Amino acid sequence: MGDRPERVLRRLVPEPAQVQVILGSLLGDARIEGRCGERCLRIAHRVDRGDYVWWKYERLRPFAACAPARRGDRLGFHTIAHPLFDDLAPLFTGGRVRRGRVVRDLLTPLGLAVWMADVGRLELRSDLFLPRQRELALVA
Repeated sequence: MGDRPERVLRRLVPEPAQVQVILGSLLGDARIEGRCGERCLRIAHRVDRGDYVWWKYERLRPFAACAPARRGDRLGFHTIAHPLFDDLAPLFTGGRVRRGRVVRDLLTPLGLAVWMADVGRLELRSDLFLPRQRELALVA
């Protein structure tokens, strides 16, 4: 990522679909790490859910610090530090997730689908979508 300095990437505003992937992930298995001004998102799932990890990585690639890598029985990646994670941290850290507020005020169907996929209630497989469904799912 040497051609894209991190300070420039920190100014990028995530697209709505990216925010939904982030929110759904945080309601599921992802977590915010770091202290204020240096917070990033860490996403990891079991190795057998590798396609799902790569799907998330493709959605969040502009913010990814590295490609997914295996650590034991997990495959995951983390993002660069970004101000968005400072904004979201009060909703997802401090011992109590403010799930009701996130779901009521911020989540769209895409975020809900990511959350449900994270907790194993459904599987996101865009290869089974019709072309128009796939397009809508990726930009929702």
